[in-house]
Amino acid sequence: MITCTNDRCRIDGDVTVDTVGGLLRALQPHLSAGIRQLDFGGVERADSAALALIFSGVRQTGGMLVCTGLPSSFVTLAELYGVADLLPA
Repeated sequence: MITCTNDRCRIDGDVTVDTVGGLLRALQPHLSAGIRQLDFGGVERADSAALALIFSGVRQTGGMLVCTGLPSSFVTLAELYGVADLLPA
């Protein structure tokens, strides 16, 4: 689930291959409208699809996205895939 207020969107629940499509569709209009901060503090479970969500947002905002509340599992996945330096934290 995505909840957006002011200049940020908070993602709650799971970010997995099963949920990322709906999350991306819900997030895209907010990114187009100027949201530049994603808060992942409410994420309960994530897999590599979470990285796809982040990098899609980075691409859509031209690199102007900031991510907060990234669970350590995100960083671990990013390190495994060799993209940890690209995480917008």
